[in-house]
Amino acid sequence: MKLLKFILLNFFFVGLLSCGGGTEPAVSDPPTTTEKDNSRMVSFKGRTIDLTPYVEGFPYSGFNPYYAAGKLYYMKRGATTDLLELDLSGNPDLTKGKKISDIDYATRNVWGIRYNKNDNHLYWTGDEINDEVINLTRLNPKTGKVEKLTDVPYIFGYQWNEAGTKVAYIARLGDKANRLSELRILDLKTNEETKIIQDKAEMRYTWGTPSWQPDGKGVAVTALKDADRTYGNIVYVDFDEKSQTLLTDASKKRSFPGIFKEWLDSNTFMYVSNEDGFRNIYSYNISTKKSNQLTKFTTDLGTSEIVTIEGKKYMFATTSSPIETQIYLLDLPSGDIVMQKKSDVSIGVYDSDGDKMMVSAGSNASMFRIDEMIVSKDKLVSKTVVDVPKELKEKIYNATPERITYPTFDIDEKTGKTRELHAYLYKPKNPLPAKDQIVMIQSFYGGGNNFSTRYQILADAGIYVLSPSPRGSSGFGKDFSALNDKDLGGNEIIDVFYAAKYISEKLNIPAKNIGVFGGSHGGYATMRTLTFPGEINGNKAEFDWGFGLSHAGFSDIIHFYENCNIPDWVTLEAGDPKTEAAKLNDRSPLYHADKMKGHLLLTHGTNDSRVPIAGSTMMTDSLKKYNKNVKLVTFEGQGHGIKGLENTVTFYQTWFDFLEEVTNELKE
Repeated sequence: MKLLKFILLNFFFVGLLSCGGGTEPAVSDPPTTTEKDNSRMVSFKGRTIDLTPYVEGFPYSGFNPYYAAGKLYYMKRGATTDLLELDLSGNPDLTKGKKISDIDYATRNVWGIRYNKNDNHLYWTGDEINDEVINLTRLNPKTGKVEKLTDVPYIFGYQWNEAGTKVAYIARLGDKANRLSELRILDLKTNEETKIIQDKAEMRYTWGTPSWQPDGKGVAVTALKDADRTYGNIVYVDFDEKSQTLLTDASKKRSFPGIFKEWLDSNTFMYVSNEDGFRNIYSYNISTKKSNQLTKFTTDLGTSEIVTIEGKKYMFATTSSPIETQIYLLDLPSGDIVMQKKSDVSIGVYDSDGDKMMVSAGSNASMFRIDEMIVSKDKLVSKTVVDVPKELKEKIYNATPERITYPTFDIDEKTGKTRELHAYLYKPKNPLPAKDQIVMIQSFYGGGNNFSTRYQILADAGIYVLSPSPRGSSGFGKDFSALNDKDLGGNEIIDVFYAAKYISEKLNIPAKNIGVFGGSHGGYATMRTLTFPGEINGNKAEFDWGFGLSHAGFSDIIHFYENCNIPDWVTLEAGDPKTEAAKLNDRSPLYHADKMKGHLLLTHGTNDSRVPIAGSTMMTDSLKKYNKNVKLVTFEGQGHGIKGLENTVTFYQTWFDFLEEVTNELKE
């Protein structure tokens, strides 16, 4: 169970070039023709980078293993992106997967594939043309038949009952100020829908995933007080009465509480909340109306899963930050720690069966692995089920990550000392000559302990990458995550300036050879960084940036609010456009285009509903009026992320062409 602050905008830099829910450009066997070989080659500073092993060597992503099915479902990218099925028994060979659908999944979004053991079908929420009109979809793996089961603008979350015969889901209806959500029940046999209840302005079901009471009398679901993501709550909805009861204290701040789908008994469910500052596990009894905090972690809960050992339920859980991961086995219902150990990789649970779990295992130095874990009260036994071939690792592991901390501009209230921020520096194993060395700094959503093919490609070109966690980043508790609330384009941007100053001095690389990049919120942050007016919130910052690369960014905050599909995100992060228009305009890069430093590359999908392409086109037009160095490259038919092999290659070729041109000009 994992809900991070960037859930609203996370489809860019963890999934910009993914297919079917993967986290990086997938990488197949080398192409056989010279023409295709040449199309995968890019040049930079006199060296040639072969993109083939990165974008074709391991063309798999979106892994979903299910014990009940005995199958592994995953995506393979080539000329098309295909959904495959593979037996879990023995040693699964990903090259032997069976295609179970004729759809090219590069042409649509597929979010959260789940297997329903009642009808042996796969379900997911997704669209049909990469436009983020998100509905519930069902696939019969035997026939390949795909059905769109709902017809609403957007589904936030869904869950079927214990029997797997009905689905409760949260449908978003309306738009902008008229937006509302409904809890509906869909009968999976008859396809009949029943409206249960409509939310109200004071308690919105936004981003809620219902959790069914075992007897099917109702669900617990999350709701936002006054549509404010910092005041997440849990309500109980009674199906017969079609009424809701608030269960949590609405005066307490908690971001995105998450409810476990499996209840402890007919009246007791468990949920995750950060109301004490960090994501911890709680239980709630709807009969006694009492909540009990089961864990008191001081690092955010990462993944978690109920397992059964010798007939008794336990909780497998991890605490995970960008710095380290700890594994726990907890007694239920007490929450007492039965076993604890440190892990050198980040763990994510796919599925469980009794005391067995299928998990993902990776880190910033390890691309991908699926392990099967057998859990007992005193140990974990793990074996690798799927791994990246050794010969491929030798081709794509070109950066050595180093954890660093750097000082920023303000005082940390908890320590009384200068605030230190976390970052990873990815050092190329074969760097460019000293006179040509450059650094690329990720503007937001950086600092994670996860493998980045993008960073490895840049390292192959000899480029340093600094991946920091500016204020507002996830992984360091609620207070740190909230530091940029209502301050979009403010102090978080100064953190990036201080990162640039720090790394420029550490590596002795001049400012003109340092650039910033990011997507979505990070794309905005990139534009904001290059057009920064010099002072915000009484804090000054200056740096002579050489360049920036922005994907799917917004340049006018109010225009973004009026045209995006997540206006509530804007309200929390930036402020209320109705009452704070002057502030939001001042924080918008579009209105500081005359101040831009360096060169800017803008990339954007033409079909992006999350951040409409106007965010990039308006910025391009404005910068050209001021004779600034800007280039816009659009991706026809693509949404908020870039999908498909050829689009992926084109994206990287665009990056390197831009970097070659810019660095040559800066050198003159």
